[in-house]
Amino acid sequence: MANKIKPLSILFSAACILSSTVNAIDLRIDNVRLYQSDSGQFTQPSRLYIDDGKIIDVTEMAKAPKAADESIDAQGKYAVPGLTDLHVHLGSSGSNFGADFQYLPVSAAFNTNLYLGVTHIADLFSFDTTLNEAEKLKESNATPNLFYAGTLFTNPGGHGTQFGGSALEVTDNASIEKLWQQHIDRKPHLTKAVIESFGRSRPTLTDEQLAIIGKHSKEANLPYFVHVSSLKDAKRAIRAGATALAHGINNEPIDDEFIQLMLDNKVGYIPTLAVMHNHSYEKHEQGVSHQSDLLTSVHDKLLNCLFKEVPSVPLWKEMSWKRRDIAYQNIQRLHDAGVLIGAGSDAGNPYTLHGVGLHNELRALQTAGLTPAQVINAATSNAARILGQDESIGGFAKGHEATFSLLQQNPLDDLKHLSSIDAIYKSGDSVDRQLLMQTNQQTTPLGAECHVKVEAKKVTANTIDNLDRSTQWHSLSDSALSGSSTAKVEPIKDGVSITTTLGKPTNFGAWSGAEIVFNKPADASSFTGVRLTYKGSKTPFHFSLYHAKVKDWDHFTTMLLPSSDWKTVEIPFSSLKQVGFGAPIEWSAKQLSGLSLLWRSQTSQGNNDNALVLSSIEYY
Repeated sequence: MANKIKPLSILFSAACILSSTVNAIDLRIDNVRLYQSDSGQFTQPSRLYIDDGKIIDVTEMAKAPKAADESIDAQGKYAVPGLTDLHVHLGSSGSNFGADFQYLPVSAAFNTNLYLGVTHIADLFSFDTTLNEAEKLKESNATPNLFYAGTLFTNPGGHGTQFGGSALEVTDNASIEKLWQQHIDRKPHLTKAVIESFGRSRPTLTDEQLAIIGKHSKEANLPYFVHVSSLKDAKRAIRAGATALAHGINNEPIDDEFIQLMLDNKVGYIPTLAVMHNHSYEKHEQGVSHQSDLLTSVHDKLLNCLFKEVPSVPLWKEMSWKRRDIAYQNIQRLHDAGVLIGAGSDAGNPYTLHGVGLHNELRALQTAGLTPAQVINAATSNAARILGQDESIGGFAKGHEATFSLLQQNPLDDLKHLSSIDAIYKSGDSVDRQLLMQTNQQTTPLGAECHVKVEAKKVTANTIDNLDRSTQWHSLSDSALSGSSTAKVEPIKDGVSITTTLGKPTNFGAWSGAEIVFNKPADASSFTGVRLTYKGSKTPFHFSLYHAKVKDWDHFTTMLLPSSDWKTVEIPFSSLKQVGFGAPIEWSAKQLSGLSLLWRSQTSQGNNDNALVLSSIEYY
């Protein structure tokens, strides 16, 4: 019969099976030692119960085990909560800027972080395209938890505007309301503002503007991170309502007033030593490239571009490296006073690779005097508190997300054991670390091949460019860094016409002009200098020769004067000087890679429009 009634015993057995399936715990991990931030110690081997991605119980091994769908014997391994990097930039890959720049997608940064146990990251300057890419990855991949600020608040042309995109530029107090709405529309997890005067040579957000942003952040229950680099500005940030300083005071000793302000206002301190020191660390000691345990998931091409021929270090970073004891002493004083220290790497900047950068930051914090337990707290429980997420991440309390690393050895004995990872769990699921590594090695960075050796062509004829219709000159302006300056270059009967308009200054001022880049380096050592004939311009302008070894913008430069009549000038090689804070290069005419004529301004005032005609340019 089709509708035969089933025996009662069969129905009862089926009900029991169904009941046990519904009520079973997803995962039980036995014999696991759990890190406890309050004591700075690991527990005795325990049982950890996980259901629906969260921790539901922790018991002693002596207590009878509860049934679970899956059980694992951790064999006494050490569990550390997932690490948090409080300062990253997903839009950059950690490569050098300039000719060797390499770009990797967000997925590569996510993979490296997860591979190294960095399961929570705070992106402090995110373009919409980056956030959209990250959101799509969450749908089909295991990814770190992303807490983001969206874009950032800064003064007109201030720090942050040089990277393109649309920073929230505060023109006056009234502009903040509209900008705040743009900020909230991105559904951020925190707010970031910038105080960066570059040695007090540039304007910044005012105290009142910072306070208005801080008030909005407090009302929206958003952590308020403020980028600072000086003690004076750090105090300004705290008084304006900052809940965390998104950089430490690295070049000057802190004082008692600062410490008291930090304590009274419960402000977190995020030193970002890695971004300040990694380039120098690699140049002097090969300190980054020798960490083979950390670099496994980083693509070989990016490693080659970074470590094969390490360029000289920009002067300001080298000064910070030489004075790093000041930064270390500041950290120790703050910790001893009870200030909350958080870990952030500023990953994405040169030599500060995603995931790897945070491990370098942790080792630097230990060098500064923190114990391994205090360092682990900086990247777990402290970081969770700074983000306002301490009810959900950063520990092994009931209700916390079941996200952690299982380590083969005790990191309290040696902090390097944080990278001796046996397994990683994200929201209760085991992460396939081998797949993350393989995927990253198969994702080739976008960018030219680095360190390609090209022999300089010996220059015998004195002509640099004949200025005909096939000329290789092209326009150059700050529009590449989201500035508003414009430039136009066109061949004319008498040579080449260059017309420029300087717009609102960006972080590096306003600039526009024209350049020619040689197909291969030129050896002009048999000549004395460059001769050019021109007329026009309202203001003085810069003439620069490019040297193949200059990897930043610190070219060899001199100033030329405007002229209403045709004028011929000779510029001896010996008169060209490097000006700025880039890496110093010893002059040689044997490896010239191009030249430019550039108009610059640090203000929006004065004659912003210029026109110049160049009729000849040659060596002499």
